[in-house]
Amino acid sequence: MKKQTKNISIRQIKLKHKKLERLRRKTLAKKRSRNIANNNKKKSYSEKKTNNRNYYQPPKRVNITAMAEFSLLQHPENIITFIKDIDNAISKNRYKIVELDISAVISIDIGCISILLAKINKLTQKNIQTICHLPKDPACKKMFFESGFSDHMRDLMGRKIFYSRKNNNLMVNRGFDKTSNEKVGLAIRDTVKHLTGVENSFRPVYSIAQEMCANSIEHANEHNKNWLFSVWYKDENSVCFTMTDIGSGILGTLKRKFSQIIKELLLTDNQDILLRAFEKKYSSATKDINRNKGLPKIRNIASEQYIHNLVVLTNDVLLDLSNNANSKVLNKKFEGTFYYWELNINCIEIWKNRTLA
Repeated sequence: MKKQTKNISIRQIKLKHKKLERLRRKTLAKKRSRNIANNNKKKSYSEKKTNNRNYYQPPKRVNITAMAEFSLLQHPENIITFIKDIDNAISKNRYKIVELDISAVISIDIGCISILLAKINKLTQKNIQTICHLPKDPACKKMFFESGFSDHMRDLMGRKIFYSRKNNNLMVNRGFDKTSNEKVGLAIRDTVKHLTGVENSFRPVYSIAQEMCANSIEHANEHNKNWLFSVWYKDENSVCFTMTDIGSGILGTLKRKFSQIIKELLLTDNQDILLRAFEKKYSSATKDINRNKGLPKIRNIASEQYIHNLVVLTNDVLLDLSNNANSKVLNKKFEGTFYYWELNINCIEIWKNRTLA
């Protein structure tokens, strides 16, 4: 009896296993048919995009074209409009590739090149790729390469752009807390040698350069520390300097008393307000008693003629501290501060005579 019970039990198990195997095959067949039917369904583009979370989207790209007149000192509104278009594109649409088309430019100066490089450096800090189409005009294109602009650029393959130039034009940029004192000092010594034949320092230019750098760093926040110092050998008798700060501008950092604001609204415009800042009429936004001495110091150096043709562009004001008749309030607002000045042999002689007196 025991042996018969055991045989029946094994037979039942085998039958059960066969039944389960049939059910498994039937279930797999249904699943296979269902998958084939789903794959044959035509999905719209929007459905595929919604259902597939890993759908590849190419980075957004925008093209910004400059006007033909691209000289900062002669046509500042054109440059400000170009920079404003860049800011609007990256703030509203979050573009990751910005194409700057300046191929149609027929006039250019060191000022617009300096501001352009400072802006590109700013975009790089935000991980925004910049593609720059250089001018087709031979003179403008040559100035771009000889200015030192190409030293900071790479081609589309990521390689440094090589351009053999025989001048000492220099662009020193920094987007963080430190100032490159050594490079600035050497650049100034080279300009003195170019003008006099003797390598030497020139304290007035070095002093105002440090004041401008310090002012840029003091008033910038963690994401807006970006200045650029450039040297352009204009000719045998004159050298141009620029200092560019992409930030909030001088007028945005002034701290004024309420009574002063009321008086200015009634009697003055931003040009007069900025001029008063260089005359030390206002306290610094940092409330530091040692600050806001830099702007009057810069103005004094210009008034003593240790430098020539000092021009300041900030917010909506173009201020010519060497000839106030050229100063004006602009229709456009520049978010930052730009300085331009020149050094010639006459400035150096005046300084030497002053120190010997």
